[in-house]
Amino acid sequence: MYLAAFAPATFKVGVTRSWRLETRFREQGADRGAHLRTVTDGRVARQIEADIATEISDRVRVPTKIEGIHRAVDDAAWQSLLADFDPIETFDFEYGLSLTDRPVSETLAAGTVRGTQGRVLVLDTDGSTYAVDMRDLVGYDLESGGTGPERQSSLGAFG
Repeated sequence: MYLAAFAPATFKVGVTRSWRLETRFREQGADRGAHLRTVTDGRVARQIEADIATEISDRVRVPTKIEGIHRAVDDAAWQSLLADFDPIETFDFEYGLSLTDRPVSETLAAGTVRGTQGRVLVLDTDGSTYAVDMRDLVGYDLESGGTGPERQSSLGAFG
């Protein structure tokens, strides 16, 4: 059983095998995580998760993750949530994206890759930073050297 935090103050409850806990946080792009408890039966774990999910969501959509990807977790809100659970272990994750502003949500795969956070690909192109849900790229063929569609540049591109 775990809690995951997504900046600034979106939280979710989840279940995974204990040996996959840290990997699961990274797969989801969590900024912070907390191991709440370990149970021996998956059915019991899912029931406890369902009980907790009446108060804390059991899912976070990618657009919500992108909205806060440039921000830090609200530490007071996270600590307040954890106070109700007495976690076994907590985790902090850094993805090295160095964002100061929220990237533009777009489906594209051109530019310089900054990195990924969960399934969100962050890249720079034409003076703007974009966030791409990598699931939206499934089914496309990528070619190197193409110019791609014309896009309006951000104001930062005129620096």
